[in-house]
Amino acid sequence: MANTVFGPYTKTAWSSGVTALNQTNMNNLETSAQTALNGINADFCGPFVLTGMTCTKDGTNANQLDIASGTAYITMSDGTTGKIALGSDTTHTTSTPSTTYYLFLKNDGTWQWGTSSSGPANSLQICHATTDGSGNINVVTDDREGAGHIGSPLIVARTSGNGVAVSATTEQVILTYTPPVTGFYRAHLYFRYVNPTPNKVTARVRWTDPIPGTNVANWFFESLGGQLLNGSQATTTGNNQSIACPPMTVRVQAAGTFEIRFTDPGGTPADTVAALIERIS
Repeated sequence: MANTVFGPYTKTAWSSGVTALNQTNMNNLETSAQTALNGINADFCGPFVLTGMTCTKDGTNANQLDIASGTAYITMSDGTTGKIALGSDTTHTTSTPSTTYYLFLKNDGTWQWGTSSSGPANSLQICHATTDGSGNINVVTDDREGAGHIGSPLIVARTSGNGVAVSATTEQVILTYTPPVTGFYRAHLYFRYVNPTPNKVTARVRWTDPIPGTNVANWFFESLGGQLLNGSQATTTGNNQSIACPPMTVRVQAAGTFEIRFTDPGGTPADTVAALIERIS
């Protein structure tokens, strides 16, 4: 089936004695209800994939990406969150050897497929695929993001896909967010540590505390070795380790700083760092 986009709604500008009371304008009133019934208030829930849209390498054509049908909610051009019902798709192929292709769903219901890792404004990243020396698909990685529901903490910022690739030995800002109101926010951190020369990594949350009105920072704690990630650990993080960190809840000033930072200070890092921020109150 064709992709169906519910929104955005463009209202009719009625003018007494001028605007025609015709079928087109009356049908547009029906569109308003249809858009509203298939949308979500953007204040409560951001863009996400609800069902389906799984991406796989085709079983016959080695360079073909198969996309399953599904449903997504995406930010429309007017800032509302609208529903897109998607049919299955088998029209995307690869050709360039030894590279990475990225798939984004755009808010008009069409796709962006190519070697650019950046999608258009208000698009959703769905997957990425690496190619072999012949330009055929090698590995397909799922980048779809789900979302909570009303009553759950609101996810306000997250890294895309598996996370941010870290190869530098300087401190990296993994995720940043500007809170619209003063309140409680929760930071999450998870990373895959890959470095042949293991180091004592640091990971911290830096935010604007509303009481002094200045920036402060706290260190993450890692669950594998039971250590504070402040650079003074008793032992280094082992190579090829997956590290889960307990979440950290802080109170942040409106329009202030809120950052999740990570440092792998030596060797040859090839880490992947994922982070997420929730608004609690």
